[in-house]
Amino acid sequence: MEESLLKSNFVGRDGFRWWIGQIAPLTDGKGAAIWKSNVSGDGWGFRYKVRIMGYHPANQVELKDEDLPWAQTLLPTTAGTGAGGFAQDVKLQQGDVVFGFFLDGDDAQVPVILGAFGRTNYIKNLKPGPFKPYSGTNEFIKAADGKTSAIPGSEANDANAVSAPTPVNQDPKNLKDGQVTQSQQVGEKVLLAKKEPSTLDKISNALDNFLNDLQKYQDAISKGIEWARDWLKKEIDFRVEQLENIVSPMVEGAIKAVLDKLIPLIEAGLEILYQTVYGLVFAATLNPTTANKAAEKAQKAMIPLVSELEKRIKCLGKAIVKAIGNIIRDMLYSIVDTIANFVSCVAEQFMGSLMNSIIAQIASALQSAIGGLQTILKYVGGFDTEEFLRGAGESFLNLLGLPKCEKGKVEDVSVWVVGKGPIQTKNSNVNKILDVANTAFSIMSEQQGTGNPIEGVAGIVGAFDIFNEGIQLPDFSGIGDCFAGLPQFCGPPTINIFGGGGSGASAIPLFGNIVEAAGGATGGIIGIKMTSPGSGYIFPPFVEITDNCNQGYGAVARATIKDGQVTSIYVVSEGENYPAEQNDYVVTDVVVLNPGEGYSDGDIVTDNFGNTYETQVAFGYIVKVTPINTNSITSLPVLSVTSETGVGAVLRPIIDTRPEFQGEVKKVVDCITK
Repeated sequence: MEESLLKSNFVGRDGFRWWIGQIAPLTDGKGAAIWKSNVSGDGWGFRYKVRIMGYHPANQVELKDEDLPWAQTLLPTTAGTGAGGFAQDVKLQQGDVVFGFFLDGDDAQVPVILGAFGRTNYIKNLKPGPFKPYSGTNEFIKAADGKTSAIPGSEANDANAVSAPTPVNQDPKNLKDGQVTQSQQVGEKVLLAKKEPSTLDKISNALDNFLNDLQKYQDAISKGIEWARDWLKKEIDFRVEQLENIVSPMVEGAIKAVLDKLIPLIEAGLEILYQTVYGLVFAATLNPTTANKAAEKAQKAMIPLVSELEKRIKCLGKAIVKAIGNIIRDMLYSIVDTIANFVSCVAEQFMGSLMNSIIAQIASALQSAIGGLQTILKYVGGFDTEEFLRGAGESFLNLLGLPKCEKGKVEDVSVWVVGKGPIQTKNSNVNKILDVANTAFSIMSEQQGTGNPIEGVAGIVGAFDIFNEGIQLPDFSGIGDCFAGLPQFCGPPTINIFGGGGSGASAIPLFGNIVEAAGGATGGIIGIKMTSPGSGYIFPPFVEITDNCNQGYGAVARATIKDGQVTSIYVVSEGENYPAEQNDYVVTDVVVLNPGEGYSDGDIVTDNFGNTYETQVAFGYIVKVTPINTNSITSLPVLSVTSETGVGAVLRPIIDTRPEFQGEVKKVVDCITK
């Protein structure tokens, strides 16, 4: 094949050669490492030594473990690659049986791992050996209970009483690092791929996820339970690192903005210094050579000061990010007690706090270096770093990815909430955020000079009310006067219709599966009633379902359009736990998502509430379905088609409240008089 004209030597075009193998032991049993660098951080990538069945002998005489090829690991799309600071560890261990393919086809020298087979309860923890079942632990790798000897219980991942518990079934206090329960994942925000999320998008996403996780353990944290304190510390450590990565470009951008402004001023000041000294000396000596030497000497005297500024600039970014990281930690601990509900002004005030921190750190670091240069800067009006940055909203615009003016335009969907779906986001105005930051800084500075200074982190970053309930900023388009407490009343969910190129569509939810409780009735969303079709829609818009107490989850809906208007919204998943209102609902129409094929007149559509539907068929396709009777429904109906030959139809019910004075229709009879 190597010489064959049929071989392309191009990956993916010479066949797919898959294999099954076993990850070799971490050590040779005597302490010598085989692939220890993979878990100790000394190597690169997620690579494992793998003995592949049918390719490698089942003994170490012919082929030792250390001579096995390295197999790289493909990551799932949900794990992240490390780009932007988003990544997850690979959890494979020695002894795992894995499945993969060869990148180089029949040459079989570059294996890649695609997945792994779960361990069963029947695997015994034998001594490591080729193609034998053995433990995933050793002197370097500890089990979940911290032990390295014989594993108590089981290392199985199948469904039985002695299997290792999956994260979804574990109590939060028993979770290992990096594990989350299913309930933890609900409400987690995910930034979707678009041109580039703004810094405010990223900060908002990180804070919202932090507060969402915090709410689950707030009670345990407030009681000082040890596992909850440990969880909070790990969570804040993670968020500090995440926010440091987000803030780093802001710091570099702010420093660049200062330099872009300062360097031309220094050059202009040096030129004016030269002209000034030259003029004075020439007037006194009438000798141009002497005047030129004196002017050049005056300029050269400034060189050490310029060099000192350049030296400060080189290491300034990392030092400021590290200092701000400590401030971020204090800010996160501060809002643990003051923020009960995430609202947009929380992220914007947090952004303002970071702006104040960056400005203060840069101004402090450059103060002495720039101070010596004021001799020449005075010729161009002087330069104050803090004053420049506090008025430099425009210089932050490209850096933050925010618009210069707020037009109320709704962006394309950029955030998806696990268990809830897409959410509506609006543009924010960086100039207004900077205005709030300046105001908060001024209030803090004035208060510090009195007998009642502002305490805590607000006394460092500015008088923002997210850090102190007693502070109240003037309102700047919802950024100041930020109320982040729990709502006093949990109202019915709202339906936000956005995107699609149009506007004006509105709708209200209809509820089913009602559960009465002391805190009020809750239920799922079984239907959505249009109140306005809107106009100008080019493609179906997104539908966001949200409630002010943020307690409902799981409801998913889709819109249909015709002639630029939203004609209906059908429910895909009804979700649960939404604040609900009881009512009498019926199916009023049916959306044909897929007409299927092979259907004939006489085929019947029914649902699980005893309703029947009239079906119109054309050329084997279902083109229209109309309710015949109107039994009340209490949950999302499931429509079924009874047909001997038809397949593939997908139907979605449209639900509404029962029209007034309408009883239940058992049968419809058409009477035709000739």
